[in-house]
Amino acid sequence: MVINLKKYIYLLVIVIAIIILGIYLNSSNAPYIPLSTEKVKNYSANGVSFNYSENWEVVNKTGRFVIAYLKDPTVNETDNKPGAAVEISKKAAEGIPLEMFYDQVKTGASGVPGYKQISDTKTVVDNETAYEFVANGMDNGIEEQFRVILFEKGGYIYMISCGTRSPTYLTNKNHDFDIIINSFKVQ
Repeated sequence: MVINLKKYIYLLVIVIAIIILGIYLNSSNAPYIPLSTEKVKNYSANGVSFNYSENWEVVNKTGRFVIAYLKDPTVNETDNKPGAAVEISKKAAEGIPLEMFYDQVKTGASGVPGYKQISDTKTVVDNETAYEFVANGMDNGIEEQFRVILFEKGGYIYMISCGTRSPTYLTNKNHDFDIIINSFKVQ
């Protein structure tokens, strides 16, 4: 009887551990672990590193705070622009609270023609609390959707701006965006 009870307890502990691991891996705070069949490349420059889908490309785009720019090389047939892109920016916090800067970014985005905010939430990037909003708008008659994430680390505010242009939608590319966001690390 004692032996059977020990086996039962041992089996129960294993089942509980599997359940806890499953909950952790399905949470939005879990690190991104690529599938064994999924091919990713790694970006490591400008004080950050992250993985991105193998079929995406890094573009040399300049801007005041831009530290990385990636795009899906598939172009939108309507206007020959990428159907999806990610721009990563870095700005010294200079004493500006992250929430205040986040509100300023959302206010600026609301000036986009046809702007409509879809969601506003908190998440975690590189073990830091991050603020995220999803919205859509119009550019020259073409619907755009964007997902913007901001977090602060080491005295800098990082902004990861993910965008799509119709006929590509966020739902089509969220997996590619998640690869970047969930693997993003400040070096």
